[in-house]
Order: sequence, then C-alpha cells, then structure tokens
Amino acid sequence: MVKRQAATEKNRDRILAAARSLLLSEDFSEFSMEAVARKAGVIRPTVYYQFKSKAGLLEELYNYIARRGNMQELANVFRYGNDPLQHLHEFIRFFVNFWQSDRDLIRRLHGLGAIDSEIGQGLRTRNERRRNGLRVIVERYERSYVQLTPLENPIAIDTLHMLTSFETFDALAVPGRRLEEIIATIRKLAYPAIRYIPKFGPPR
Repeated sequence: MVKRQAATEKNRDRILAAARSLLLSEDFSEFSMEAVARKAGVIRPTVYYQFKSKAGLLEELYNYIARRGNMQELANVFRYGNDPLQHLHEFIRFFVNFWQSDRDLIRRLHGLGAIDSEIGQGLRTRNERRRNGLRVIVERYERSYVQLTPLENPIAIDTLHMLTSFETFDALAVPGRRLEEIIATIRKLAYPAIRYIPKFGPPR
C-alpha cells in the first residue's frame, strides 16, 4: 500500500509538472487532458483517475501555485497588531510577492481564462477570495478610522481589488523596477480609496 501510494504521488507530481510545462509552452492553446498525459508519459485514464476532469487538474495546479507562493501564510497578514491600515499594507506586500512567485504561469493562466470557461471560473473563484479579504480589511478600517459612505465602501473594495490584482502587478513590474517600488506605488494608489492622507494620518 505504501509503494502504491508513493507511485500515485509520483504520477501526480509528473502530471502537474507536465501541465505547468504545457501551459508555458508556445503551443499552450492545445492544453488538454490528452496532451498532459502525453507530456507526463502516462496514459490518459491515469490523469482522469488523479484529477477527474480538466477543471480538477487546473484546481490542483492552482493549489500548486498557491503552495509555491506561500498562500498558506496569508492569514498572518491579519495578525500584524490591531491596525487595519497595517493589514492593508501587508496584504498588498503579500500579493505582490505571490504574483511574482510564478509570474509567467499566472500570466498564461489569466490569458487562457479569458477564452476557456473552466480556467476562467477557477481564477474568478480565487479572485473572489481576495476580494473577501479586502472586504474584511475595509470593514475594520471603518471601525478604527473613518466610516465610508454607502457609495464609497463598494468603490473602495473594488479599487483595492483592482490594485492587488495580477494585472496591476504585471503592468507595474517592468524591467528594473524593484518589488519594494511596486509595493509602495500600489499603497499610494490605494490611499484615496479609503480616504487616507499619509501626511496627516488616518482621518478620524
């Protein structure tokens, strides 16, 4: 049983590595369960046995990216004391580093998500989790500093969601620009959404 489990895990790793390689290749538009099986050197039923469907394979690939990018550490963002502004700062830092962790693959997945509903759905699900985290930060910020109007609140969340997206990071991450500069830029762009004026501190 132990040997069988080890063989299963080995096949799983090979399939995920093959899926990643295919998505990063020039012919990524041909991505399919059959293509992944050929690349991994296994028969197609093995891929289906491991992941059930292309959606299941992509779900595990997203999890693979998350592990590489230390997504499990996101909860620590909310443990930086009791200041929600600091939570926002760390949230921005976290996602800049996360997007950088596997930038090429994430860019490819986002491109495919625009034309492939299964890929797009997985990305939308994860983006909604990021929005929920920002919603918590904004709610805490309002309790600590300033109450946004019913119009300002959803706009603030939408703005922060846009600023912490991969697309924003990818646009800012030009050659020669350091990650710290990107983090500082996103933070400055985020402040107006929550009516924060750095010179004078958070509004009371």
